[in-house]
Amino acid sequence: MLREAAGDACLVTGARVVTVSPGDPDGARASVQCVSAGGTKNYEADLVVGADGLRSTVRNQLAPATIPHYSGKSAWRGVVADTFLVSEDFTVIWGPGTEFGAVRISADQVYWYGYTSTAEHAAWPDEKLAASDHFRGWAEPVPALIEATPPSRIMRHDVYSLAPRLRSYVHGRTVLIGDAAHAMVPTMGQGANSSLEDGACIGLLIGRAVNAGTPLAAALRHFDAERRPRTQRIARRSRHAGLLGADVSGHVAVAVRNTLMKVIPGGPAAAAGASILSWEAPP
Repeated sequence: MLREAAGDACLVTGARVVTVSPGDPDGARASVQCVSAGGTKNYEADLVVGADGLRSTVRNQLAPATIPHYSGKSAWRGVVADTFLVSEDFTVIWGPGTEFGAVRISADQVYWYGYTSTAEHAAWPDEKLAASDHFRGWAEPVPALIEATPPSRIMRHDVYSLAPRLRSYVHGRTVLIGDAAHAMVPTMGQGANSSLEDGACIGLLIGRAVNAGTPLAAALRHFDAERRPRTQRIARRSRHAGLLGADVSGHVAVAVRNTLMKVIPGGPAAAAGASILSWEAPP
């Protein structure tokens, strides 16, 4: 769908970005230097979108002080043909230093994750066995979901977030989006969602606006003013959610957390969480 929408655009694959010159929205175009099997080539652009993830080359060129910081945790993730999850809601179960979440992603599939304290770069020869051992004895549907997932469909990655926060997602004619701009811990499940919002707003707030006559500099300022506060707020909320969930370990701390959760009214707590998740695309 994206390729069709791009029309006559030139799609270049297998190229590694090595340098980015951001340009000036009121002057010089941006340029990107890439290396591929065919050699080195420079591309000029009216707009460069740095959507190159957590270890973004574009961000490293333009804001090198902001880097990935290890959260102290890694996450197993899997997708399973579902006969286990009764609730249609996002289900979260906490344990000492661990959080397990599951959510239906289609009529017959459930996505699950297990987020737990792990040494950075740790590895197990059998990730399914390691996940099963870690969650042995947990309430259902946790063990059943792991057991039903084929080993080839279980992955685990160390979890990072960015610090310090970027002061702007815009540099000249270059704009950062997704994990390149606001990689966050997964405790609110909003990493991919916020990236999709960013992508929509590239078209709605920049592309459409410039095509309608808005100067590029103004459109970029508008994008930054709309997206940076929201995504950085979600990243903060995600860290705070971890303080009550997966970051709590030790018998006493877990007992205190569990007691507090029993007395906090469910309705207001759910409303507070939902308030930041609702989003409507700019008109």
